[in-house]
Amino acid sequence: MEKKIKLDSKTSITLNNNVGWLFLYKDQFGRDIVPTLVPVLNAGIDLVFGVYKETGGKISKDSIMNIDTDALTDAIYSAASIEAVDLLNIVWALAKNADEEIPEPREWFKQFEAFPVDVIAPAVFELIFKAMVSTKNLKRLQSLRESLQPNSTSTES
Repeated sequence: MEKKIKLDSKTSITLNNNVGWLFLYKDQFGRDIVPTLVPVLNAGIDLVFGVYKETGGKISKDSIMNIDTDALTDAIYSAASIEAVDLLNIVWALAKNADEEIPEPREWFKQFEAFPVDVIAPAVFELIFKAMVSTKNLKRLQSLRESLQPNSTSTES
């Protein structure tokens, strides 16, 4: 799957999450990304399914505000454990997977005046989840995400 991310009014990048990006990452950076990603993926899944299970699938603003603080703290620490350079390396590998003409990472990143991580990171993790999480669990996550959208039809307490 390819996803185009607009960085500013003139610049966008295209990312591709087919399995090839894992090989590109390992070839370029000399290590597998899975040990870096697994704690983040597990914490996110545990947190989401914990909330989903506690509420019987009925997500509301109140249930989000009452998330178990230990679970939330674990998820935050796991997400924070990924270094900025790891995130940039992942972005590069996903982009290189979409376009073989992309130069080496340091050269490629020099072209960007800004690189808004707050825009890029959610898109990157969505692509990774779609590539690495089972279809069954991905559907659960997507339905939970839809129920959390501001214009959703979920019941609020």
